[in-house]
Amino acid sequence: MKKAILSIIVVSLIISTAQSQIAKSNWLIGGTASLRSSNYDVGTGITDKQIIVQLSGDVGYFIIDKFAVGLKPGYSRTETKSPHNIVNTYNIGPFIRYYFLPKEKFVNVFSELSYQYGLTKSNQGVSQNSNNISAIAGCAVFFNSSVALEFTLGYSSFSYNTSGNVKSIMAGIGFHFHLEKDK
Repeated sequence: MKKAILSIIVVSLIISTAQSQIAKSNWLIGGTASLRSSNYDVGTGITDKQIIVQLSGDVGYFIIDKFAVGLKPGYSRTETKSPHNIVNTYNIGPFIRYYFLPKEKFVNVFSELSYQYGLTKSNQGVSQNSNNISAIAGCAVFFNSSVALEFTLGYSSFSYNTSGNVKSIMAGIGFHFHLEKDK
């Protein structure tokens, strides 16, 4: 019991003194893992359920306080059951992110918009290009001035150059490092 109380006190002290680095001229580096459930429309009116696992990174720069722009590389693996198909996608594109609460808060709410161009290949040998537009909202919990654990919910729309599109609701979790620029 004493250890639990001591742990709560220590965590409370760390959290109460944490300040985020979401100020102008700082860097944002990190990544997120997300799981998406989708309906895939192949363009013939037939839809199929998909489960998509996506890993994405972020490298961004705060051009003003609380507003970052950057580049988002990513990888996703999509699996359909009928017919059984596995699609691997490698993508990259720009993003913008805005934090809504004052920068001194240890918990902050943000939204992000991104576009990614991708190259896909299926286990059936089909290769194609894709375009992905995503909108997410999330909560960042800062452990200290540099490290944040993030929880996200969002919507994503993939379109493929040959046929079909995928609209998804996604949930994710990730870590981001907020690095202060040397003065």
